[in-house]
Order: sequence, then C-alpha cells, then structure tokens
Amino acid sequence: MNTTPLFIGLILLLSACETAPSAFDRWLAKYELDAPLAYFEQSPDSFYVVSPTELKQEMERLDRTYAQLETLKDSILPSSHWVKRREYLAHMDSLKEKWSTSRNDPSLYNLPGYCKKLLMDNEISLPERLGFIKERLADSKSYYDSAKTLVRNPLPSKSLLAAQKHLLGLDFLQRELTDSLKKANFVHALKREFESELIDTRLIVKDYLAFCESHYFEWHNERAEAIK
Repeated sequence: MNTTPLFIGLILLLSACETAPSAFDRWLAKYELDAPLAYFEQSPDSFYVVSPTELKQEMERLDRTYAQLETLKDSILPSSHWVKRREYLAHMDSLKEKWSTSRNDPSLYNLPGYCKKLLMDNEISLPERLGFIKERLADSKSYYDSAKTLVRNPLPSKSLLAAQKHLLGLDFLQRELTDSLKKANFVHALKREFESELIDTRLIVKDYLAFCESHYFEWHNERAEAIK
C-alpha cells in the first residue's frame, strides 16, 4: 500500500489547522526585533543632555510603539493576550514617567555648560579640548531644535533656571572660551572657522534663552491675571 499520498494529505491537513499569528503576535515579533525601549531602561541621568537629538528620536520611537500597541484593542485580540498587552502599555507608561524630566525641565539642555565641562578636563591638551568643543558648536542648532521639541510642558521654576544657566553660558562663550581659543595657537583658517561657529552658537543660545524666558513670563502673567 502506498502511504505517501496519505502522509502528504495528513501534513496538508495539519498545516491548514495551524492558527495564523494574531495581530499581537505579529506586533510582539517586531517589538522584540526592534527593541524600542532599550534606550530608556538606563537611568535618565544628565548624560542625555549631550545629545537631545538622539533622545528626541528615541522618544518618538517610544511614542510610535505605544500608539501601535494601543491600536490593538482588546476586541480584536484573543483574551489570552489582553493582560499581556496591558502589561506592555503599563511598562511604557512607567518609562515615560521615569523620563518625564526631559519633557518639563528645559535646564537639562545646556550646551555651553557641557562645553565648559569639556574645557575643564585637564587630562587632554587644550587644542584637543577645543576640537571636541568645536564639534559641539557645529551641532548647536540641531541640539537646541531637538531640546525645544522635547520640552512640551516646562515647569516655571525650571524655565527660570534654564534662562539663568544660559545667561552664564553666553558669558562663558564670550569670555572664557574666546580666551582659550586665543591661547591655543590654531592655524588662522581653523581659528576663523571656530570663531564663526562660536558666533552662530551664541545666537542659537540667545534664542533658547528667549524660549525659556517666554515660558516663564507666560506662566507669571497667567498667575498675575488669576490673582486679580
């Protein structure tokens, strides 16, 4: 007796009986592949002020992941997935809360402060330090564009603190950093390039200072109106 057709038929029957992956299963496979929460599992320390651009990109990815999972309503999922979906949403909510300071504290983004920290690192030569700072100055526009996008609900006290920090930052760029540049004996072309980036950065820092002040004064004026 030839059992091959019977065997093949049995395989086809079993294959037909296999349950297709659910929407949640497909989402979970992509989630595990992309690892969108890996950035946020670390502590939200001041390290992220170094690159608000990266933080912004990761925040947007977290928001997209959350939105995707929210669209998988309980009604279209097997009941066995309901609890797991809610657990993932709750975990992402906890991460958003953990990193909430990046959304409400504009003083965390302080490029002149970071440049001053680099300048004070005496373990490397002054030209090397200025080289690192020059790279940061060249990135100042994207740095502060990202910072302003991230800060959605600035706290008044933190807005005022940010304004104060950036006033000091402008003084650092104008005096201390300029003096260090004079001492570095850079070739003329490199010095001119540095000075040009320094001028651009001061304008960008002034713009962020105005951004922080506007938030503070808006809150102050609203409070004054409420008291009347």
